Formats: sequence, C-alpha cells, structure tokens
Amino acid sequence: MTGPMTSRSAVQHAATMIQPAASAGGLIRGTVKTLMTVTEAGVETDAGESVHARQAASCLLAPAIGDRVLLCMIGGETYILAVLERESQHAAEISVPGARKVTISAGEKLELNAPSMSLAARQLTLLARSMAQTGQFLTSNFKTIVETVVDKTIGARSLTTKAEIRTAIITEVEMLNAGTLVQNIDTVATQNSEIALVTAQRDVRLDAERVSVG
Repeated sequence: MTGPMTSRSAVQHAATMIQPAASAGGLIRGTVKTLMTVTEAGVETDAGESVHARQAASCLLAPAIGDRVLLCMIGGETYILAVLERESQHAAEISVPGARKVTISAGEKLELNAPSMSLAARQLTLLARSMAQTGQFLTSNFKTIVETVVDKTIGARSLTTKAEIRTAIITEVEMLNAGTLVQNIDTVATQNSEIALVTAQRDVRLDAERVSVG
C-alpha cells in the first residue's frame, strides 16, 4: 500500500505541474532585449534564459525593446504570441509578419480617428461611390495632376489661380457670367475669331494712343 506523499515530493510534483516544458510546448513570459530583424528579437525569459524568438503571425503588434511578451516554445521554435506590456514612449506598429497583402474589411462602417494622421504609399487608389472632404485647410503638392470628370462644380468665396502658362481648350461653348470683369494685360492681348460681337447697352469706349480698324 502506497503511503501518503511526503511534503518534499509534493512540492516537486507541484513545481513540475506549473512549470511548462519547452519541448512539449509551453507559455512563458519574457522581456525583449534586442531586435535582430523586423520580426525577430532576442528575449530574456523570467527565468533568466536568453532565447531567439520570432513574431507570430497572430501577434499584430510588432515587438519593441523593453516589451513584456508572451512566448510559446514548441518544436524547437520560440514565438512571440502577444505583447503584454509596452512602455508609453514606444510607438505601436501594427504589422502581419510575412504578409505581402493585408485587407481590413467591415460589413457596415470602418473608422480611423486620430488628432494627426500620416499616410505613405508609392501608389494609392481610392474607390468610392461618393466621397466628401471637410476641413479648414487643404494643401496639395503634385508634379502632374490629371482629372477626368463628367460634371464639376466649384463654389468658393474667392478663387485665385497662379501659373506661368495656362491653356484652356473648350471644344463647344465657354460662358462667363460676372458682375464686373477686369482684365490687366502687361504686354499684348490678342483675340482671333471668325466672328466677334461686342454688345453694350449704354457705352463702348476705346482709349489708346492709336486705334486701327480694318
């Protein structure tokens, strides 16, 4: 008949139960000490052991130096499953290790809110059935802009255009309705047309040192 377990053997048995074996796959905690690549880091476990760990695909928060992380040791590999604690001075980077394409989708609505936002891309494509922009200031700097629209309406209190060369090609009709029209030409003003009509209800004036007609 087996006697009761001694206190010493009971303590050893309990320690074996709560301490995961790396070969069988266990979860342990550690601190990131070095970053070897974007997805690989040197981690010091709570037991004082230094291990080489890779960011798991499910860990979307990229680890940084000083992070407290949760490690999984299985099959001779060590993975960072999650970042448990992060110092406030480190920026949070969301990434998927090894993924060349990432898609974020929502069935109804997707919101991004921040006091300041930056977007960097070599190529950007926006597809929307309707799009609205609202703000106080808008600044655009491009080398070339090409716009293709069916109808375009601009409403503004004041509109200023400054360019070295401006060319407008109207294939059918151009109309201008203005309360007052003022044109200041520094050198030469030229108008060529098959038929030109000038109609005024009250007065037409030509003021120059020389006026040639015909």
